[in-house]
Amino acid sequence: MSSIHPPPPDRDASGSESAQRTEPARRPRYLVVALVGALVLGAASCTEGYGRLGSYHGGSEQQHAMLMSSIQDEGGRAEAEALYQRFVDVANAASGRAVPMAAAMFVLGAALLTLASRGLSGKANTRSALMQVITAQSIVLVASYFITRDLANAEADWQWEATVIQQRERMPEDQYERVVPTLRAIRRWAPPGWLVVRTVASALVVVALSRPRAREFFEAAARPIPDR
Repeated sequence: MSSIHPPPPDRDASGSESAQRTEPARRPRYLVVALVGALVLGAASCTEGYGRLGSYHGGSEQQHAMLMSSIQDEGGRAEAEALYQRFVDVANAASGRAVPMAAAMFVLGAALLTLASRGLSGKANTRSALMQVITAQSIVLVASYFITRDLANAEADWQWEATVIQQRERMPEDQYERVVPTLRAIRRWAPPGWLVVRTVASALVVVALSRPRAREFFEAAARPIPDR
């Protein structure tokens, strides 16, 4: 009596399945763009927080000395000095609000840099933490903009007006008259515009991380690769 033997396994099929199991998940291009964007946002947050903290530890005094050294006109120097003293007064009054916000921006920016770097390296278990940190960073960014707006305005008045005074001394009068409106427009619209850009970019990064292919990529990275 003859016995029926099962057909031998298809080596090509089994090899293909093994290759699929061991082949690393492909990272979507939009995910790479989102992670690079997260790096940029983290660097911006770190820089802003560090700069604000540094202004309370002598950084603004050094910058003021550099600006004053380039202004020759006595009237211009007096105007720049008055604006700087106003900034110092506002900064001292706002230190209880500004320092915690700056520290939060710096810490969240550093965390965002670390997590985005891990995500670009394909490290597992970074997606959820990255989404939480970038959301928290956006909230702190918007809150800081409104809570410390008086300080930011006083600092901008001092820095931009000192720049305008410098240009007044260096440029011909007709050229100066053309440049000043542009400088004042930048001073007015750059801060809120930069806030909008960073907020929208943060939202786009979160959306990219929420997409199914991004989730599948990080889930695949978390799974151990089976032995061949």
